Amino acid sequence: MISAIVIGRNEGARLDACMQSIHHALGFLQHEIVYVDSRSGDDSIARAKAHGARCFLLEDERTTAGLGRFVGTKEAKGEYLLFLDGDMQLAPGFCEKAMMTMAARGADGCTGIREDVYMKNGEIAGRNDNYFGCVSERIVPEFGGALFIKKEALEKAGGWSPDTIACEEAELHARLRAAGCTILEIPIRMITHTDAVRDGRGIAGTLFSRRRLGEGQALRCAMASGKANAYIRHENEKFLLYTIDWMCVILILLLGVWGFLGALFFQTAQLGSFIARRRIRAFVSQKLFFFAFPVGLVTYRVRSRGYTQA
Repeated sequence: MISAIVIGRNEGARLDACMQSIHHALGFLQHEIVYVDSRSGDDSIARAKAHGARCFLLEDERTTAGLGRFVGTKEAKGEYLLFLDGDMQLAPGFCEKAMMTMAARGADGCTGIREDVYMKNGEIAGRNDNYFGCVSERIVPEFGGALFIKKEALEKAGGWSPDTIACEEAELHARLRAAGCTILEIPIRMITHTDAVRDGRGIAGTLFSRRRLGEGQALRCAMASGKANAYIRHENEKFLLYTIDWMCVILILLLGVWGFLGALFFQTAQLGSFIARRRIRAFVSQKLFFFAFPVGLVTYRVRSRGYTQA
């Protein structure tokens, strides 16, 4: 059986679309829907129940996506788990193809093409037809909140971490790899993700967004599970560049002007490398990571695992 685990908060009509897509895509496959709500203020739970979902409500006031998926895993009855966010719609045929591919390759999980649709003021402001750039079958280099996986493999790796506000996917991926689990990515559409365009965050909001704070918190989660080395190896380029950035700071402090010139050389070379690979946004993201990562480390906290059936 497939357990579709959906997490959400104030999703409204998007949750209806998500639930409908699951029933439509899975068709006659035996399945259930487990919905975990992050303390919505709207009628999300009533909407989920109307689609036959078993519903659970998190107790922690400051919920996380990982916490919702952690609870959903505990309550799931299927041997296959399909994780979706409430703003995602499942594509028909994906799960059948994923199970066939997993059986043929001896893999433990599978993802596919993610299509993003960006909304602003109720209208489509842009789209990305292939967010992770999947053009052929491969070992997945990264995945988001949409994941199809054997329950035994997820439990072998230790399951979702409930305690980081973002980047829980990268932290889990590192533990899956360390546990010897294989997650494949196949070039067929898995989901359509509807996202809102976020404007006006300001300098502080850009530097210390949930995503960037989550990167530091993810390392703390990995440290708590004894898998810090696996996480750092998984994000090796990011941590290597982070180390170089600190070396530049130390050079400036120790050598003054000469240190500044040396640091400028390192940063210019790094920028040139990113430009050559057409990854200028990744360069900017790396610089923001330098500022937000330490804050993420110190803001980590353990969430309550409590929840009730709604």
